[in-house]
Amino acid sequence: MQLVAYRPEYRIYLNTLQNHITYERLEQQTLAQDMPYFLSDWQRILQLVQPGFTVLCDVSQTLGPNVSLLPLYVQLREFLKQAGLLVMAEVHPASLTMQALSRLLGERLALPVHRFTDRAEAEYFLLEYSLAQPA
Repeated sequence: MQLVAYRPEYRIYLNTLQNHITYERLEQQTLAQDMPYFLSDWQRILQLVQPGFTVLCDVSQTLGPNVSLLPLYVQLREFLKQAGLLVMAEVHPASLTMQALSRLLGERLALPVHRFTDRAEAEYFLLEYSLAQPA
């Protein structure tokens, strides 16, 4: 897996062989007022995957939702949908504050999102889901 975006607020990794993106949202994003490279990082990475890609979105390291960045999150999900997202697994902290926001965004854009509190379970789900898809 190749590290393709390294920012104080997040890391994004790409596995082109598995057509898979791993996104790690870090605690600095909880208080960030702006992330000027966020959408351009994602646009660049989405050009490197094929339709039918998967995403592991690990937000377990954040302290809670950052509503000031909500427009970025909505735009990202629209980008994911347009690029042909097959399925996304989100890893949340045990608290329900992040899950509520995620559920709202997922319903608004009708994205196939499954939520977990354990990263290993989310990774296993994505692997099994990908293997079950016709080639």
